[in-house]
Amino acid sequence: MLDLHIHTNASDGAHSPEEIVQLVKQKGLYCFAIADHNSIGSLKRAWELAEEEGLNFLPAVEFDTFYKELDLHLLAYGIDFANPSCSQWMEEIFEAKIRQTKKRVEKLKALGFKIDFDTLMKIAGNKQPTGGDYVRALSQDPEGRNDPRVRAYIDGERSNSPYMNFYLDWLKAGRPAFVPFEEMEITKVIKRAKALGAVLVLAHPSDTPEEYVEELAQEGLDGLEVYTSYHSSELAEKWLKIAQRLGLIPTAGSDFHGKKVKPDVELGIECAFEKEMVEKLVQRISQRRGKFIFKAG
Repeated sequence: MLDLHIHTNASDGAHSPEEIVQLVKQKGLYCFAIADHNSIGSLKRAWELAEEEGLNFLPAVEFDTFYKELDLHLLAYGIDFANPSCSQWMEEIFEAKIRQTKKRVEKLKALGFKIDFDTLMKIAGNKQPTGGDYVRALSQDPEGRNDPRVRAYIDGERSNSPYMNFYLDWLKAGRPAFVPFEEMEITKVIKRAKALGAVLVLAHPSDTPEEYVEELAQEGLDGLEVYTSYHSSELAEKWLKIAQRLGLIPTAGSDFHGKKVKPDVELGIECAFEKEMVEKLVQRISQRRGKFIFKAG
């Protein structure tokens, strides 16, 4: 068992790096990767903890990107997070995400929702707001809280996971308050991340047209997240065949955020060829960065 797609409280996860490492030890994972959204905030500490515990660890970032009409998430394994240019890029992305958030708020207002940008950012702790943050911001005004569209996420049929459900219903591509993240067009992200030594894997690709994946493979995509909480065994088999046909590295990750955020997603993914998978990733990272030691201990 391993997990190459874990979030911490540096972005929208519930757990600190220390807590994640303890959970990894309890599960006995062969290898783990922290991949926060557009953030390297937990990577230095996670690397230190992995070294202390002798754990196999891959530093990563999950970039929110845009391709044609879709929001796509791109996992960047082995990114050189200690490089000052990487930190600068994260700051640029944060500023762009704030601009996107302002546009989302304006769209929600136009749809009749009661929401204030400053209140939303305060609730989010001045980080990138999650779906759950939007629901809490929408609930601040009594009239807004009683809006049936909002109540659905408080105690109604969509309340099992406000974090996921509000995003899927309102903010995702094709939804009423969708705002494309045009500053992060995926082919440009691939090139910039590769310059920082990263190996690029498309996360949970099940809602991405196969022809788009073929195009991205030509643009330098390295892999596909085949084994994931988003895929049934049948879907995993389908995407494994696609990865093999396109010469892409298949990877495995749960997209774990913690029970408070994603209650149905457990840490760890069963995979028959986990060592081979990690070896391929490390080999590709080493080709870009020079020798890369993923187990420091």
